[in-house]
Amino acid sequence: MKINKSWLYFIPALLYCGLIFFLSGRSLKLKFGIFFWDKGAHWLEFAVLGFLLALGFFYNLPQQPFLRAYLTALTGFFIGAVDELHQSLVPRRQCDWKDWLADISGVMVGLAIFWLLYLKKEKRNLERQSQTS
Repeated sequence: MKINKSWLYFIPALLYCGLIFFLSGRSLKLKFGIFFWDKGAHWLEFAVLGFLLALGFFYNLPQQPFLRAYLTALTGFFIGAVDELHQSLVPRRQCDWKDWLADISGVMVGLAIFWLLYLKKEKRNLERQSQTS
């Protein structure tokens, strides 16, 4: 049986999700005295996740740009919601809809960054192909 190696592009996202849920299961409360520090941490954490999810979807659905973006966003939103619900079960943690909004915006930024880099790479490849033919 031949294994489709493009599914390996999801491994970084899966490992990162494991890290997110591991850290969410801890009763940490980091205070840096920075206004909205917590929302910024959520945003950054999920921007990385959005980028990694896009990696998997873009390389598995190369001819379907809307579907790969939609699935990246939907998967990231779902993971953010599940993470917030998970935090509600952890002592000294809470489920906060504002954190989920930060998660959503982070996923969208990570997706946008990946998409821009992907388009730039595709453009370079097309230019190389046109130069060699």
